Amino acid sequence: MDMTTQDETKAVLLDQRAAQRFGLALRLTIDGDEGATHDLSTTGLFFESETAYVPGQTFEMVLEFPGANGTRKLNCQAEVVRVTPVEQGFNVAVRLLTPLFPEA
Repeated sequence: MDMTTQDETKAVLLDQRAAQRFGLALRLTIDGDEGATHDLSTTGLFFESETAYVPGQTFEMVLEFPGANGTRKLNCQAEVVRVTPVEQGFNVAVRLLTPLFPEA
């Protein structure tokens, strides 16, 4: 399989991320509006929304992690870094301003 220069550039950009991303669909809530993540890492996440957020905007979000003992809700602060219009809403990339799992 031959990689084009564009494919190689994309691979390099993905490797330069601050933290490894994991494809994971989690329910999230921001100011009462619900969405779902596409992927997340320890430093950020990517989700779809019906709201057109603005780069630089900050907000508190609640992520819901399902588990054997029920759903664990985690509150965190986030800053919008990118918004991309799609057919039915927006894809939003955010940088987490608070850690997902603070030390106990």
